[in-house]
Amino acid sequence: MRSREVAYLQLLAILYNSNTPRGRKNLAEELKIGEGVVRTLLEGGRDLGHVAVLRGGVKITSAGQTFLEDTLNLCGIVGIFPVDEAKRLLCGKRCIVYLLEELVADVVAMRDSLVRLGACGALIIERRGDTFLLPPLEDPLEKYDASLAKTLRTYVRQATTAVVVCGETFSDALGLIQIKCSKVLNV
Repeated sequence: MRSREVAYLQLLAILYNSNTPRGRKNLAEELKIGEGVVRTLLEGGRDLGHVAVLRGGVKITSAGQTFLEDTLNLCGIVGIFPVDEAKRLLCGKRCIVYLLEELVADVVAMRDSLVRLGACGALIIERRGDTFLLPPLEDPLEKYDASLAKTLRTYVRQATTAVVVCGETFSDALGLIQIKCSKVLNV
């Protein structure tokens, strides 16, 4: 069971990665929580200046973007963005890439944790030099999907890890926020 703090970060992450405003009903469906909970989260976000409630939906503000980025950084997530190319290699309708500062010690355990939280698939990718490797076998990502490797090349710096998580909804793809931030938020 995720806490309201984690749900709030996930809500901000959806808005952060969305090109258009989102309605409360859509956010509730994507987060797999009730509309009343979403309403409460949005009211709190509006009071903090993190979201702007518009006629056509809700958008994240620059203060909300800064808050999300700073909080994710505290959790060890240095970047987050959607990636459509992963849908071909994995599954689902929503795919998110998380950039981590550190290497993932146990990639199988991480993948299994993400699947338990609803992901239909996950890839942990390490960049070494100009090559993206899939541990623990150390196969190059280009062997499986050159377009995903090309997309990642523009975002992933040297000695970082990219975790690609896909699911049917954003809730399924945003499980890494729950894994990484629950410890930091003490929830």
